[in-house]
Amino acid sequence: MADKPDGWGLCKDCKWWQIEPDASVQDLTLGVCIEKQLQDYELRISGLGGCNRFQAGEPTFAAGASEAPPQMATDIH
Repeated sequence: MADKPDGWGLCKDCKWWQIEPDASVQDLTLGVCIEKQLQDYELRISGLGGCNRFQAGEPTFAAGASEAPPQMATDIH
């Protein structure tokens, strides 16, 4: 497998991934990406997803994060 490009990482390890308050950080947990440039897409994604907007950190928690379409709490920016 090729090395990951710089700046790329998994959602479950990213501070922009928001999941339900009672959810645990797992590969198949669904949440929403709240990275500012991606918010308009209302991107619901599992912990195994990833991208090059990655910022290492703990995911945030908010009710509605796993809904379709997801609900975002964006006051953390």
